Amino acid sequence: MTAVPLDVHPGRSKRYPAGPPFLPRFLSGRMFRQNAIESMSATARTYGDLVHYTIFGRHIYQLSHPDLIEDFLLKDAGKHHRGIVMQRAKVVLGEGLLTSEEPLHMRQRRLAQPAFLRQRIAAYGEVIGQNAAAISQSWQAGKVRNLHDDMLVLALRIVGKCLFDLDVQSQEEVKKISAAVDAFMDFLPLAILPFSEQIQRLPLPAMKRIRKGQADMDAIIYSMIDERRKSPGDRGDLLSMLLEAVDPEDPTARMSNQQVHDECLTIMLAGHETTANALSFALWLLAKNPDVQLRLHEEATAVLGNRAPEADDYGRLPYATQVFSEALRLYPPVWVIARTCIQPYEIAGYRIPRGAVLVASQFVVHRDARFYPDPLRFDPERFAAEKKDIAKARPRFAFFPFAAGSRQCIGEGLAWMEGVLSLATIARDWRVSMPADSPSEIAINPAISLRPKHGVPLIVERWA
Repeated sequence: MTAVPLDVHPGRSKRYPAGPPFLPRFLSGRMFRQNAIESMSATARTYGDLVHYTIFGRHIYQLSHPDLIEDFLLKDAGKHHRGIVMQRAKVVLGEGLLTSEEPLHMRQRRLAQPAFLRQRIAAYGEVIGQNAAAISQSWQAGKVRNLHDDMLVLALRIVGKCLFDLDVQSQEEVKKISAAVDAFMDFLPLAILPFSEQIQRLPLPAMKRIRKGQADMDAIIYSMIDERRKSPGDRGDLLSMLLEAVDPEDPTARMSNQQVHDECLTIMLAGHETTANALSFALWLLAKNPDVQLRLHEEATAVLGNRAPEADDYGRLPYATQVFSEALRLYPPVWVIARTCIQPYEIAGYRIPRGAVLVASQFVVHRDARFYPDPLRFDPERFAAEKKDIAKARPRFAFFPFAAGSRQCIGEGLAWMEGVLSLATIARDWRVSMPADSPSEIAINPAISLRPKHGVPLIVERWA
């Protein structure tokens, strides 16, 4: 399919699409990270679906129509490498699925994929249910809790057990991994600066925290690998599969400890951070919308009763799935996708030069009124089965929280089950509400993933 954007404005010249000039954006600070979402949203509204601008001399093309994004992620995928941030994140994450290029990326994905097949994910359902039921045991009714902290712990325990057979229970381990995640999130503003490689070598506080996080994660992951090498066998988790995997295209090849480490680090950090953020935003939205929360509570109570959820319950919780979908629409943890052009080609008649960066923002597209009437309203009914005709009328890539193509999130199935079962379990047992002094909107931090900037402080109460 040849993408034809609905709204591409005439450019300032025949060479580039229209877009905002560099100097005003630089002087106002709109081009920097904290304002990136606001800037990208305003740019799409003002200049259309295909926009061109520069950042420190680098050409940026912003795509904001689903048809353009479909070609970007599928048809033209082979003409790109990872974006600048992911390329430079190799210093932190190594050559894992998030950062590696072809052919290594496809080889590693092929070896890791069996851990995320449907039958495997179904086996993880019990772990998700047990941990979701246990996470609130220490909650005190009527008290304010930062539920983002709780969701990070919950997601970390689930990904640790399901994918590495690791019981992350001690506060020391949780703190180490959480501190590593926080430090790695601070890497983003460094990665996009000119002379980033040189800056990373300086003894900056941010780099010291990143190095400390690396050392702590290395100790945890390499100890797991060493223990498994001594006692090999399939424990039904990702780590077992990575250690035992043989590439069918090269039966003599197995992963080195370094390769296994890089995949474990990537999945542990990305896999728990993104799901925790999605659950946190979902709980905040429920607190703001008590009618939705009540309906979710009633469904969860009817389906789950008093027991912990199981994998089979996932398909029996359609409203919980709608709530989680709408939370992902409004606050997608992966809020922007970036690629670097390695092979010049054309988009809508404009030639994309080698080295240009292409970006497509889930946050921008998911809130586009052309595809979602009253787009800022939290409305899980948008994803109701009985409204499937409306959903079919939307372009496919009007909703792409997990990307698509060869770079589609490998853990998408696990994330859906984890999000839906956890949300239903919490909503069955607890009602959440806003403290009296809460702002009307939640502050967001567009780091490598979209995070609630000041956490999610909510009042928790037992249902009567």
